[in-house]
Amino acid sequence: MKSRGIYETPGGTILLAAHRGIESITLDRGAAHLKDELMPRYAELIYNGFWFSPEREMLQAAIDASQTHVSGTVRLKLFKGQASVVGRWSDQSLYSEAHVTFEEDAGAYDQADAAGFIKLNALRLRLLAARNRR
Repeated sequence: MKSRGIYETPGGTILLAAHRGIESITLDRGAAHLKDELMPRYAELIYNGFWFSPEREMLQAAIDASQTHVSGTVRLKLFKGQASVVGRWSDQSLYSEAHVTFEEDAGAYDQADAAGFIKLNALRLRLLAARNRR
């Protein structure tokens, strides 16, 4: 039998906020998005009692790999049931002030590169528009 109750987990809420905070500076965007896509399936497997299933173990291996460089310090503000990240630091951080500026970025980004990127990403939209005009 299953019990469908609501459980308060203030410690879990705080840990999740802190973990997501440090992931935000140590995981690249693609890895973070993939992990977020995998988590509902992982939770579903556990909820349905498939802890020892091969698919749960496969997902676990992917999640474990994503966490290799996730470490650091997170500062949280706790207020009226909310846990907000107000600071984070990690030796493994991907954040670089030299690359997030609109000023000189040490050659990391050439604005001319954006034209090709935009054109390529918009190709499907141009094809749709051409089809719809026929």
